[in-house]
Amino acid sequence: MRKKCLAAFAAFVLSLAALLVPQLLGEGLLFEPGAYYIFYAGSAGSDAHITLVGADEAAAAKRGIRSLTGESTAYADETSAFAAVEKYGAALVFCERAGGVENYYYYSPRLGGAVGIGGRAVNLHVAVAEGRSAVGSPLIFGGY
Repeated sequence: MRKKCLAAFAAFVLSLAALLVPQLLGEGLLFEPGAYYIFYAGSAGSDAHITLVGADEAAAAKRGIRSLTGESTAYADETSAFAAVEKYGAALVFCERAGGVENYYYYSPRLGGAVGIGGRAVNLHVAVAEGRSAVGSPLIFGGY
């Protein structure tokens, strides 16, 4: 019984470390900052707490956010967002067009976690409209 309790406690400590260590080490930004940078915390959904900062404040702001679940940024061109797809070696899962915005959903094993959309794992989202773009992981929430 004692061994089972110790094994359960060890598994708990390892899981907690896996969640906290990247934040404590000051892991860099996922994307090259664009016009602004957005962090999501508490949830990997549209109900996440959203923190919007200027591009020059993004790295410092990330270190202060607890329960980080995602991040995104916006660019004045299309090319910059797709650079993240190449950086992470992401594979296209599916595309959709809605409200004049072309959305591309990708999965990369090099990015942590994923959300399920239509039974498919997605952890990188690129949105393009009128020559401007946004990129986010796992998704872009809010307006873009």
